[in-house]
Amino acid sequence: MRWGSLRSLGGAATLGLLLLLQGQPVRSDIPIDVSSADSLKSAGKTIAAPMWDFYLQNQTEGIPGKLTDTWYVAGAMFMTLIQYWQVSGDNQYNKDVSHDLMFQAGRNYDYFDSNYSQWLGNDDQMFWGLAAITASETGFPEVDGKPTWTSLARAVYTMQANRWDTRACDGGITWQIHPWQAGYTLRNSISNGGLFQLAARLGRFTKNQTYFDFAEKIWDWSAESPLINTQNWNVADSTSGDNNCIDMGNMQWSYNYGVYLAGTAFMYNATGEEKWLRRTQGLLGKLSTHFFPEEYGENVFSEVSCEKLHTCDRNMLNFKGWSSMWMAMAAQMAPVTYDTVLPKLQGSAQAIGRQCDGETENLCGSRWYQETWDGIKGLEVQMAALGGITANLMMMSNAHTQTIDTNPNAKEQFLDTYSDDTPDALPLISTGDRVGSWILTVLWGLGIMAAAWWLIKQA
Repeated sequence: MRWGSLRSLGGAATLGLLLLLQGQPVRSDIPIDVSSADSLKSAGKTIAAPMWDFYLQNQTEGIPGKLTDTWYVAGAMFMTLIQYWQVSGDNQYNKDVSHDLMFQAGRNYDYFDSNYSQWLGNDDQMFWGLAAITASETGFPEVDGKPTWTSLARAVYTMQANRWDTRACDGGITWQIHPWQAGYTLRNSISNGGLFQLAARLGRFTKNQTYFDFAEKIWDWSAESPLINTQNWNVADSTSGDNNCIDMGNMQWSYNYGVYLAGTAFMYNATGEEKWLRRTQGLLGKLSTHFFPEEYGENVFSEVSCEKLHTCDRNMLNFKGWSSMWMAMAAQMAPVTYDTVLPKLQGSAQAIGRQCDGETENLCGSRWYQETWDGIKGLEVQMAALGGITANLMMMSNAHTQTIDTNPNAKEQFLDTYSDDTPDALPLISTGDRVGSWILTVLWGLGIMAAAWWLIKQA
C-alpha cells in the first residue's frame, strides 16, 4: 500500500496499520457494554488473567497466598475473585483460590499463623476474614476435611473482638496488634470498620445476635470518636490513643467509607431498622460525591488523595476496587440506594475499558479517568479494575447473598484456636517491660565495650 492510500484512513486506523507494518503490537481498549452481562464477563476474564499472572510471579518463594512484602493483598484478591466467580461463573481460579485461602489460614485456622503474627496489623488479618465470609455468602465450595469458611471468618472475628482496647479512647481496635509495632496506638477506620463489617455479615449469615450486638458497639464507638462524623458523614483515616483520641488524621480514602458502608447496609438488611438506612445513605452520599469528581463527569471513581499527585502506593492502588464492590453490596442490601450506585459503577466500568489498553495483555492502570493506560501495572491495579467490573455484575446478578438457611453446608464449627491470651501468643508489653528491656540493652552494650577494652589491654 502506498502512503497516499494511508492518508484516506482515520487517524487511529492509520496508527494501527503503521504499528502492524513495524511489527509492533496494537493496543486497544477493552470493549465494555455496561448493559450487557456477557460484555462485562468478557472484560472480567481479560482483566483477571494478567492479575493472576502477577500473583504467581510475586509469590514469596512459592508460598501459596504469600506475596512479596505483603500478606493481606492476596487475601483481598481471593475475596475479589470469589465475588467475581459468583456473578460471572468463571471458575478457572477456584481450585487454587480454595487451596491458597485455606493454606494461609494456618494450623489454627484463624489467619494468625506464627510465620506472620509478629508483624501483622488488625487490618491485615481482617481482609482474610472478609474473604472467608464472602466464600460463605456466595456458596463457594467448602473444602472436605477442613473447617467451613464461616468458621474461619468467625475465628478472625473472635480474635479481633477480644482485642477491644479500653486502655485509651474508651475502646476501639488498634491498627497494629503488638505494642512494639510502629503505629500501635492508632485506632484507624479500616481496622474498626473492617471488624464492624465482618460482624454485621456474620450476624446476617448466621442469625446470631452476638455479632449484631458487637457490630452496634463498634459503630457507636466509631461515631463517638473522631473517626465518623454523623453530621457531614466525614470518615477520618485514624485517631491516636496517645492523646485519648481527641484528634484525627483526616486523609480521605475511599475504602474507609466503603468498609463502613457495606456494614451499615448489611445491618439494615438484617434488622430493618431505619437508623441503619440513614447511616447507609449518609456514607454513600459522601462517597459518591467526593470520590467521583465533577471534572471527570461525576461518574468515574478516583482515589482523589493520591491519583493526581502520582503518590498512590501499593495499598492505595487497591482501594477503588474494594469500595466498588462494597457499593454494590450496599445496593443489594438496601435497594433504595440502587439508583445512586448504578451510574457511578457503570461510568467507572466504561472508564476501566478505556484505561485497560496497556501492552499486549490489556493491562490496567490506576487513573480510570484517563483515556489510555497510564503506565502503572501490577496485581493491585488489575484487582481494582476487576473489582469495578465485578461490582457491575453484582448489580445485575440474580445470585443472592446467602445465609445459613440457603447454604447450610457453611454452618459454624467451634474450633480450638489460639487467642491472644494463650501461652503461645506473644504477651502485651508493659511500660515496666520496656524500661527493663532498655536497662538490659544498656548493660549488654556496656558489657561488650568492657570486653573489647579488656582484649585491647591483653594485646
